[in-house]
Amino acid sequence: MLLMQKAGVPAGVVQDGEDVLVNDLHLKSREYYVYLDHCETGHNAYDSFAYKLSATPGTLSRPAPRIGEHTEYVCKEILGMDDETYTELLAEEILEIG
Repeated sequence: MLLMQKAGVPAGVVQDGEDVLVNDLHLKSREYYVYLDHCETGHNAYDSFAYKLSATPGTLSRPAPRIGEHTEYVCKEILGMDDETYTELLAEEILEIG
């Protein structure tokens, strides 16, 4: 790749999954991949943020949610849905819980 670039040929390295996750020194130094434990899929790599802000760098603290995992919380706490409506929507299979 470097020889081609020196000769003026646009070139880049071709990486497989292991190269990207394990061997890419740039991604490793940026701590781009974060490993989190998911209750169904186990220990997995997650893409972190493509940028780092000095005052608010951000972090990944939990894995991707399961389908319906937060349904009750969203319906009741965020949307203010009453218990009766929530129960009806579950019974009619309009909502799914994890």
